[in-house]
Amino acid sequence: MTTYSLVIRRLMICSLTIVMSRAMTSPLLTLFLSSRLELNQQDVGLLMGIAVFIATLLGLYGGYIIDRLEKRKLLILAMLSSAVGFSLLTFAHNVYLTTLTLVITETASALFLIGSKAIISENLPVGQRAKVFSLRYTLTNIGYATGPMLGVVIAGHLPVAPFFIASAIAFCSLFLMVGIPRTAADPHHVPRSFFDTLVTLKNDRTLILFTGGSLLSTVVHGRYTLYLSQFLLVTHTPEQALRILSAVLACNAVTVILMQYQIGRFLKREQLPYWICLGTALFAIGLIGFGFATTTLAWCAAMFVFTLGEMIIYPAEYLFVDTIAPERLRGSYLGAQNLAAFGGALSPVICGYLLINSPAPTMFYVLACLTAVGGTLCFLAGRHARLSHADVAL
Repeated sequence: MTTYSLVIRRLMICSLTIVMSRAMTSPLLTLFLSSRLELNQQDVGLLMGIAVFIATLLGLYGGYIIDRLEKRKLLILAMLSSAVGFSLLTFAHNVYLTTLTLVITETASALFLIGSKAIISENLPVGQRAKVFSLRYTLTNIGYATGPMLGVVIAGHLPVAPFFIASAIAFCSLFLMVGIPRTAADPHHVPRSFFDTLVTLKNDRTLILFTGGSLLSTVVHGRYTLYLSQFLLVTHTPEQALRILSAVLACNAVTVILMQYQIGRFLKREQLPYWICLGTALFAIGLIGFGFATTTLAWCAAMFVFTLGEMIIYPAEYLFVDTIAPERLRGSYLGAQNLAAFGGALSPVICGYLLINSPAPTMFYVLACLTAVGGTLCFLAGRHARLSHADVAL
């Protein structure tokens, strides 16, 4: 990291801390909401789905704003909003206030994700972006791997403590962004209007195909800690569910820390469709493994395979969008691709419905089918992008 600019170094650190603050609370939300609001698993899934749905729509406009305004201040605003949202959640005792706080935290997360990716692309030449994003993803994956495990351990002593700690981490992180230079957009290359930007995005068939495929894949990997929690609460006692979830998250953490860089450094722009197919296959195998798992060891083995797919899909999706996005609309393209987060909104709803209305393992088999369709659409988008570039060359 010392070889990169101050902007990149601090952004890398913020990516780790913001993700860790979010990840500490992620596996606890289902348990927290069901006990605090006395909701069943389907209602909890619906509540989470509504919050993510609203935040994702706001993220589309957020990508447009990122192309027009100073990105640094927008990231600071996102961090402050996350800090406020995590704290407010502990005081929410009704559905409406809870939904509002979830929308705040989800929107702040989307804005930070889009803005940080746009700043990386803005401050680095094309040849270095894949390497830096792989490093960023390694750091964020460490946060996602260790944060949930830390949150579960702390919650065992004081249930609300992880939310206050997450708020403090998000608040302290914003000071890292205060000292970096301004990152205002070039006034001569900003998009003319939000409507014109939407028309441009709508007419990009490659982006539409890829976003549709990513959406289906995100149903699987976007909120997997939530549906694993839902499944375990239905099929096990709360004590058993917490023990298995802790082991699974520990397996995820070890796999990410040991193997993320080794996998990430092999990703090449020219081979992204094939990497996405491999990641999709690993997702499907891992999901089927969850469906058949009867012991903690079997759960960990399935999570190992699932995590390999996750480590491929996340950086591959960003690199693909970075490849097809025009420079002046990078934030808008990232915001459009962020619509795939609708999959995260659908995931708890779909899984909650399946857990109540079908045998519990059916949920994993349906998710495996969805990720297979999503991977196919992403592969077709990759082929379409190569054909389009070939036509331009001719």
